[in-house]
Amino acid sequence: MNRKGFTLIELIGVIVILALLTLIIVPNVVTYLQKGISDSKEYQEESIILSAKNWASDHKNELPEKGNPLKLQLSVLQEGGYLDNSIKDPETGDVIDPNSKCVVISTENGKKYDYSLQDCG
Repeated sequence: MNRKGFTLIELIGVIVILALLTLIIVPNVVTYLQKGISDSKEYQEESIILSAKNWASDHKNELPEKGNPLKLQLSVLQEGGYLDNSIKDPETGDVIDPNSKCVVISTENGKKYDYSLQDCG
């Protein structure tokens, strides 16, 4: 018998090894993808808040008084050239409606301003 090829046991062994590698690798890849999306969302929020801070430095007379927060829509930042025109949601890849998100600028003492990204409502 001079047959060339693999036996059934050898093929099953290879399949088991590949299955074990898959069980080890896939969860790690999924974790890294989720972390990448999370990091992307954080970076995007920081970028939007930075653009609002740039807008605020150019429009100091429009900044809010104590206890009177200002809701600044993303469309205002886009029209002023502070922000890109097409902002995509990192999770879905859909373009975010610039009228649906606002940067809320508030102050407690009139000197230091707090910036937060929220849904406009």
